[in-house]
Amino acid sequence: MSLDVILGPRERDRRPTSRRTKTVWVAVLVALLAVAVWRSLPQGSGVPMDPGTVDAGGTKAVAEVLRREGVEVDVVRTREELAAARVDEETTVVVSDTGALTTEAMLEVDERLDGAGRLVLLGLPRNALHDLDLPVTLTRADENDPEGARCTDPAAAASPDISSRGAGYAVMTREQVAEAAGEGSDGSDGSGGSDLPFGPGEEPSQDPTADDLGSSWDTDGARGCYPVGEGHALLTLPAADGRPRTDLLAPAGIVTNGTITQDDNAALALRLLGSERHLVWYAPAFSDISEGDTVRGEPSVAPAWFMPLLLLLGGAVLLTMWWRGRRLGRLAVEPLPVVVRASETTVARGRLYRRAAGRGHAADALRSATRRRLAIRLGLPAGADDEAVVAAVARATGRERDDIRALLAGPDPTTDADLAATATDLAQLEEEVRHP
Repeated sequence: MSLDVILGPRERDRRPTSRRTKTVWVAVLVALLAVAVWRSLPQGSGVPMDPGTVDAGGTKAVAEVLRREGVEVDVVRTREELAAARVDEETTVVVSDTGALTTEAMLEVDERLDGAGRLVLLGLPRNALHDLDLPVTLTRADENDPEGARCTDPAAAASPDISSRGAGYAVMTREQVAEAAGEGSDGSDGSGGSDLPFGPGEEPSQDPTADDLGSSWDTDGARGCYPVGEGHALLTLPAADGRPRTDLLAPAGIVTNGTITQDDNAALALRLLGSERHLVWYAPAFSDISEGDTVRGEPSVAPAWFMPLLLLLGGAVLLTMWWRGRRLGRLAVEPLPVVVRASETTVARGRLYRRAAGRGHAADALRSATRRRLAIRLGLPAGADDEAVVAAVARATGRERDDIRALLAGPDPTTDADLAATATDLAQLEEEVRHP
């Protein structure tokens, strides 16, 4: 006898999938999940404004172009690496806000400025600039800001259009410096009448020596390009004693990979960063923050590895559900062991009522069914109360309402003869409604 005859068609359909097929499907799902996670992983350090990051927020494109043009680019991410980097007259020091800027890091930058050829600051907040003794505040764009560079700087004149002018820098006046000194000395929160704009997450300077702010810089020779409100998107301070020429670029996003090809962003970025043969790019890492450091940057809401980890966990949950989930086969149709006619069910229920002397239950069942059929017959809405049914039946048959009410909702019968009479009267009432 063959196996088909023994098992039958239904048993053959229920045979589980072979272990080899399951293994193949699991391997395919794992491979697809691994590829998806790998594609979503950030390249390089994954930190915004970092020359090692290739996503839209990184600046690797500019760094690589500078290398191809013959500029020696050294990327440093810690204070120790910055202290050990070679800085001379042919070196441009670049500092970008990765969100991990600290006061201690800016003090290390300040120590390396002596002997540098040029300093470029990309999108630094106001308090970080004050750590460098720069008397600079932030300005916001105005709808009446003129277009173009509006300056004689060669780098900006050759790049008249940049993609973003949302923020700018301006040299602080003596009154503003004095006001900042007052904020630092009285411990106020900066709300005492100051109308200076602040960057995201910034607070007024709390430096007790703010009254000496800018004493080491030549701010009289400052010039700006790309007007932004009362300031400029690009602010340049000339070289002074121990201070190199300094360029402050407020909309630092124009040098990122996502926007470097827009308008004249690339031309401006390459001229600013490639003016010297050697470039030291300081992009502070979060690992460089020590306990007790004062953070000046604006850290990201979530680390770069959060989304890949979330994708990996979600894929693992789906794979586990597929692996451990219950497999439901086709529906099994089973014949009922016995078929009971409706009339037999009715007779059986009547016998139960009779055995229990439940004349009231039997009468309630008869009256409820009669009221339901009468309401449907007379076109009453669903859920109509007893009085509405009584009124409609009275209009249809001409009977008195009290007689109809007593029949449809009267007292329970006390004898079998009364129950039979009630059933007969209810049937007669339905007949009168059907054939008035």
